Amino acid sequence: MRNIFITMIIFFVFSAMQVPYVCAQEQSQTQAQQETPQGPALTDKPLEVWTFIDDYRVITGKTIHLTVQLIWKLGITMNLEGIDKINLLPFRIEGVTIGERQIFDNEHDFLVITYTLTLPSTIKDGIYSLPSFSLSYQNEVDKSEGIATSSPVVIKKVPIMVEGKVDKDVITLGDRIHYSLIIRHEKNVKLIGESIQKLSFSPFEVLNKEVESQPEGDIEKIHINYTLSLYELAGAKKTPEIPALFVLYYVEPPHSDKARVDSSIETKEVKTAPVPIILNSLLKAVDVPLEGLKGPLYYSKKDIFYHSYLPAGLGIGLIVFLGVITLRSTVRKLTPDAPKRVAETPELALKKLRDAIASFQFTDDNAINQKHIQNIDKTIRIYLGVLTEIPGDTAQSVTTADFFSQDTQKKLSEEVQTSAKTLLKQLDALIFGRRIDKESVDKMLLGIEAIITLTNPL
Repeated sequence: MRNIFITMIIFFVFSAMQVPYVCAQEQSQTQAQQETPQGPALTDKPLEVWTFIDDYRVITGKTIHLTVQLIWKLGITMNLEGIDKINLLPFRIEGVTIGERQIFDNEHDFLVITYTLTLPSTIKDGIYSLPSFSLSYQNEVDKSEGIATSSPVVIKKVPIMVEGKVDKDVITLGDRIHYSLIIRHEKNVKLIGESIQKLSFSPFEVLNKEVESQPEGDIEKIHINYTLSLYELAGAKKTPEIPALFVLYYVEPPHSDKARVDSSIETKEVKTAPVPIILNSLLKAVDVPLEGLKGPLYYSKKDIFYHSYLPAGLGIGLIVFLGVITLRSTVRKLTPDAPKRVAETPELALKKLRDAIASFQFTDDNAINQKHIQNIDKTIRIYLGVLTEIPGDTAQSVTTADFFSQDTQKKLSEEVQTSAKTLLKQLDALIFGRRIDKESVDKMLLGIEAIITLTNPL
């Protein structure tokens, strides 16, 4: 005890006399897995042709991508001859990429074909259809033959397109965001400049603006790069968003119609989609001390007090404090030890989990839903931690990928581990996703009930 007493005094005095420093803490970020769009429902047909388009609007010169997914039962042979030359008029095929055969499930394989398409400049504005096409196949089991047909896709040819995108959508207060507003329009489209000059990004503040205009084939491209920042939250809204931006324009009449009066020109508007921005309150700013200037450094009386007299006084106080602790330890030896705190039991952890589920009612308020889901994520992690003898603070802070790689004394069954991994990934997607939908919440709650049934069948 005497050696410990002396060591603590020496350590305190020497550490207090040093120039203060700040420890920068690093905090790991859990990446929510990107949700994969669900395709159409799989039927019992021998061969199915699914089509997807990346953008249902197109302008002259802009390429779009048609993705064709072929799914067939085992034992089916397809005829892919001429698949790269199918008729998709009025669209023109600029390129075709045919993927490799892959496994879909125990009974099906699939293959993905991507077409790069454009519309000729002679095509007028309006609604057009990507025509359907057919593929023949043969069933090697019963030697029967058949044809599978795709569904047509409707696409709109427009004279102007606007697109807004950011370089990052997770920030802390004070971070800078680069927002790119890209306007592509045909040469007979005239923008109303006043509408662009008065664009509002509230609650974000515009720090800088750079405009670049250049022709791009038969169209004009305007690229406006805004530097934005957010310094405070206005009101109770915890998830701000860059609002939808409206751009006004009109289509210049042909030369033969220019004699019309200006009042006959119709003004139209096109807008971007709003961009939600997540404020990551888990990230802490790192305070890095500034490097001093070269040469002698003079301390004021205030600095001398804080770095000499105050540490010395604290040292004396520590000596008195440790003396009191020494006397108290001698007295405690004569009394029995206080009972240790009872560790949390699986029954208690399960009760907290059920209470968290019972208190959750899905609403239209995304912030309230996220608060309840975060509480459910905390209680399910504590419950799984109790079952695997992982400390509560570790169970809450470790990432989903590393949760079951802990060196625990007690292991869960393979079935429970598989269900738990899927559930934690669903919770990560809900917590870090932009919008919480009821279908995902119901799927998550069913996963929790399945784990409770497996681990606590009573």
